[in-house]
Amino acid sequence: MTATLLFARRSAAMLPGPQDEALWYARALGWPVLPETADEGGGTDTGNPGDRGGSEPAGPGTRAAPSMPAELGDLGGAGASRGDGTTDPGVILRWWGASPRRAVRLATGVHFDVLDVPGAAGTRALHRAERLGLPLGPVAATASGRVQFFVAPGVAEDLPALLDWLDWSDLGLDLRAFGAGDSVPAPSPWPATWLAPWPRAWESARWLRPPAASRLRCAAGARAEALMTVDVRFPDVTRLLSGLADACQQVRLLPRQRRGHDG
Repeated sequence: MTATLLFARRSAAMLPGPQDEALWYARALGWPVLPETADEGGGTDTGNPGDRGGSEPAGPGTRAAPSMPAELGDLGGAGASRGDGTTDPGVILRWWGASPRRAVRLATGVHFDVLDVPGAAGTRALHRAERLGLPLGPVAATASGRVQFFVAPGVAEDLPALLDWLDWSDLGLDLRAFGAGDSVPAPSPWPATWLAPWPRAWESARWLRPPAASRLRCAAGARAEALMTVDVRFPDVTRLLSGLADACQQVRLLPRQRRGHDG
């Protein structure tokens, strides 16, 4: 799949809305979701990564995760905290019933963490991994020009030690990590939206490699709803991180190189 960062807008036929997307992620993948707050709007892909990026301390673009808007009401329900999100359909219906156009965010640190790099570095690393046939998990592009690689939970907490072990620490890499208590924008799960220009104002991320590309769990005798469940696989983090760090370094030292070109 070609990794293209295009964020054009155009009118289009009616497509499922944020509530439908939130329910899909909660039911098909079991991923906790939460509504985007006003402070997180405009394609901002930050939760509260702090200094876990492995290279730079928290700066002006980093802020604590904002509180849930008052209009979204009570957070009751299983796992329904601001940091953890929820998979409870009743809570999801209540949240988006109060604010139906609010974008969906995916809570990190529960079923996955996210490594976040500049778009040029991300597409470079993605193209290289695909050419070499390296295993990859889900990969998303954000409207703010970042590429996000979904990895196993716990990676964000271990990132400084991993970078040090790989001899990539203290090099000023623009590499961020999102883990427990953070969230990232949820790309649309509907295949019809992945290649077309973006028609919907609330979208701030797009799948480059969707989680639905992973193998489905189809156990013998499974109920119909179980067939929706996606078995998401994650990459070997050391190989992925080495490639991401190398791409970030090349982009930092050679900023005029076109994205996706391997030096």
